[in-house]
Amino acid sequence: MSSRRKPFRSRWAKGNPLQVINRHGTHLTAAEVASIIGPVRECFAQIRAGTATELQATVMHTTMLIAEEIERGGIVRGLAEHISTARAACEAYFGRSLGAGAWRPSAVHFHELDALAVAIDLHVYQLQQLTSAELDEIKRKVITRAQSSGREVLAADSDLGTARPYRHRKNEVHA
Repeated sequence: MSSRRKPFRSRWAKGNPLQVINRHGTHLTAAEVASIIGPVRECFAQIRAGTATELQATVMHTTMLIAEEIERGGIVRGLAEHISTARAACEAYFGRSLGAGAWRPSAVHFHELDALAVAIDLHVYQLQQLTSAELDEIKRKVITRAQSSGREVLAADSDLGTARPYRHRKNEVHA
């Protein structure tokens, strides 16, 4: 038996150390926050105009679920009441729009518009406090919770025309 210890191997040793530090140690940049919130603001504009598609309403609802998960995780605290009000507004809008069985955009009440606008601004603040790794972990939790409850999960880029069913790839590595 050898008296020598094994050499130290960092668990972060995979890949470029500067990328790992950037991912785990720095907040999202203004450009990253803008790229995340841009499609959400477009969806809100369509909801406000009364011409939103079901996908756009889903994006808004998912954003509220992510904001709730950030609140639940303790990264940014104190916004739960505003976010839950906005989520209730999203669910009420879904209920009215799907009332006939097929999607048909409905009118949005003023208090719902106000709740959604405030929640979007608060979500921008939340995103400014997160690192990339924290955001990825929160998205993973929201996806897992949705799939375990039997809901369909869509993977969409900032261009909502490319939405497709979400399939977890086995070769994805979550750091």
